[in-house]
Amino acid sequence: MLISIRKVFFNLKTALMLLGFGITFLSIQLFHISQYTDRLAALKNQHLLIAKIINTDLSDPKMGSILINGAISEITLSVKRSGEEAFLDSFVTSNEEQASLLRSLEISSETFRDAALLWSESLVMSKNSSHDRMMNARAAFLSDIDSMIDYQIHIIQESITTAKMVSILLFFIGLIVFLLYRYRLNQIYSDIDKACSVDVDGSVKLVKTEEVDFILKRLMRKSSLSSLNPNLIHPSSGLNNEKGLTYAFNAKKAGKSGNTVFLVLFEIDHYVSLINTHSKEDMSNMFKKLGDILNMYEQPLDVIAHIDNDRLIFLMSRNSKQLAFQEAEKIIHTVEESSFSTAKGPIKITLSGGFLLKPPAKSIDEATTEAIALIEKAKEIGGNRIAQQRDRKEFS
Repeated sequence: MLISIRKVFFNLKTALMLLGFGITFLSIQLFHISQYTDRLAALKNQHLLIAKIINTDLSDPKMGSILINGAISEITLSVKRSGEEAFLDSFVTSNEEQASLLRSLEISSETFRDAALLWSESLVMSKNSSHDRMMNARAAFLSDIDSMIDYQIHIIQESITTAKMVSILLFFIGLIVFLLYRYRLNQIYSDIDKACSVDVDGSVKLVKTEEVDFILKRLMRKSSLSSLNPNLIHPSSGLNNEKGLTYAFNAKKAGKSGNTVFLVLFEIDHYVSLINTHSKEDMSNMFKKLGDILNMYEQPLDVIAHIDNDRLIFLMSRNSKQLAFQEAEKIIHTVEESSFSTAKGPIKITLSGGFLLKPPAKSIDEATTEAIALIEKAKEIGGNRIAQQRDRKEFS
């Protein structure tokens, strides 16, 4: 069963979105753990401030009063920080329980602060009674602080447990997504590579994606669609013949105004030896595969044809000479790397080519004659290459 590239990327996008939501939730959870830790620190600080107050030396009443008043102000701030709300409180904690503990803490804190002020400001004769009152208030205050600390530790532990579970879940989801889509993306890349290689190794290519399968079938149908008019088709390759070349070129000429037309003529090296050792069917299959290779580089305004017996012509509409020449060289290299199936087994062949600019005033036949001369020069220096007009000047 073929897979859909569209579905693969849609599912991958969905999976990445879910991972993104999970990571966002984990980040928020870790942020709230830090907020709960700040609350815990504020509660622990109240213990220190209480100890500071009850251990204040009142032998110097003025200095003692200053120290106690400063500690009382800090207690007020710490109590406020102990009750600061976090964004996820309504989801992970009991609002009623926290509100009840906070109210009790505020009341006992206020009672202790009042008792501490009274103790610091009382006369010597009432110091003991004021101190006893402060110590009683201290006991209630410490009890409420401890209750609040226990509650904060509890919600911190719950938050850490949730964060751990989310982390483990995200790890396994991420691992599954990585392994699954690594495999799927390799399949897609493999299909694209098969489509671009044009059966380089001579074996049958089996694709696994719907879109690439559609593209390959569409490419294979190109020749059959042209066969509606057999007078324009070369019987060996299924490409345009000379009449088909002229017809197709004239039909596309109107669209070539923005680009320059380059003519590339290809000939099979050692062609005579090939036709003497292989059947007509083998040669026909060879030309069909050469046509497939050329079709991979064809653009909408290009024309490809099979003329004479062993010549393939490619009229390229490109916006620069360099681009056209590079594509012609790629065709030469692709053919060199490809295997061609015959009754005697796979064989290797090479092409020689002639490359030139086709001026609008020059006919295709005139340009082809010049390209044939260029091919001869390419063969003189070993074949399997493209010769252009400057090469002809160098060897003439």
